[in-house]
Amino acid sequence: MTRPLRLALALISLSLPLSADDAAELAKLRSLVREHAAGMNFSSVKSQGGKVFNDVIVTKVTETSVTFHHEKGEATLEADDCPTVWAELFGFGTSTETTAPAETPKPSLAKPADTAVAEAIAVIEGDKGTGTGFFGRDGEQTYLYSAAHVLSGNSRLKVKLRNGTLVTKFGQLEAAEGGDLIRLPVNEPVPKVLEIGAASGVSKVGTPILASGNAAGAGTVGFEQGKILGVGPESIEIDAQVIQGNSGGPIIHGETHQVLGVVTHLTAERKDLWAKGTRFADVRRFGCRVDRTWQWKQVPVDVFLKEGKAVQAIHDQSELMIAAMQPDKWKDEIFQTQKDNPLSRDIVALQGWITQQQSGQRFSEMDRKKRLRGIFDGARHRSKAQMAEFKCDGFTWFHRESGQQEIKTRQEIDKAYESAVNDIR
Repeated sequence: MTRPLRLALALISLSLPLSADDAAELAKLRSLVREHAAGMNFSSVKSQGGKVFNDVIVTKVTETSVTFHHEKGEATLEADDCPTVWAELFGFGTSTETTAPAETPKPSLAKPADTAVAEAIAVIEGDKGTGTGFFGRDGEQTYLYSAAHVLSGNSRLKVKLRNGTLVTKFGQLEAAEGGDLIRLPVNEPVPKVLEIGAASGVSKVGTPILASGNAAGAGTVGFEQGKILGVGPESIEIDAQVIQGNSGGPIIHGETHQVLGVVTHLTAERKDLWAKGTRFADVRRFGCRVDRTWQWKQVPVDVFLKEGKAVQAIHDQSELMIAAMQPDKWKDEIFQTQKDNPLSRDIVALQGWITQQQSGQRFSEMDRKKRLRGIFDGARHRSKAQMAEFKCDGFTWFHRESGQQEIKTRQEIDKAYESAVNDIR
């Protein structure tokens, strides 16, 4: 631990007289904390004037104010209106003899001065979405780690550091066989590299952790505090409040800062009787373990992205086919986003025909059924042709698993279409 960090933890929150040297160190440290404060998360803060702000993400700190996002928008508090914890943390109106209150609220970031960890986090921007990655070292090689689904479905990708610098020099992508996990060798210098937990296993229930990432795709790096709730062969369950955009970010040991996992997914809350009154009734959050040995499959990035696009095409067609069977959804956005799809064009044309017939009072239910039967029959044949060409057995594990699930889903949809064609008379 560096001397400035020891001073931050020992002096910011204690009422001790400071020597001239320590006061200078503390002033430098507070300046450093202000400089790197962007991305700090606070569940709730209260201004000196009594205003309460929830779900706070700091975006900028100067010597006289703090600007931040919150659940209702963006706001700025002047130094004299900031919460006590911010005044102490950022050095607003404090002198070397000022004492801090005995108890102050704690921000979600367990160790604010450990902002160097954030220098190892990268924002991954794709044409279909955004997520998170981080730089970790395995042996002598530095890698960009992320979740496989962060890259999947995109055609183009950008990897950005916190300061906006692009990282562009990578080796061949490696995909984990058995997990939602990828890594790419990094062939250029990066500001910070995290230590990966030992393959023998470090994750244990109750271990304090920090989960970091580009929460909600807002382009800012923050930390969520929590602990490990469960450990499995491939996954760990955590209670840190990660959301969309955090995917691909590191799950870091709260004390050693070793990376234990990669944020991957959450499961929806359960409403059944068995879950009632337990933690399983709530949203559950998971990560893919990195403190274990994985079998890595090398594949060019463009091949990996093509796999994802192929799986996504099957998924999109299935979603459209499901919507087409529900007339109350014919006005939904999916028919606009896939307006060039033959099934979408047929449904839009059918709606236009119905409107025209009704306006002229010539509407025939028999004609409507005949047209709808033809639309479903055409969609069914196109679906079979599409699935005959879809081969995912040679894909990387994540896309192979996703593809096989899409095949099962499409088989059920095709059966429903076949029944509908036979039933519409």
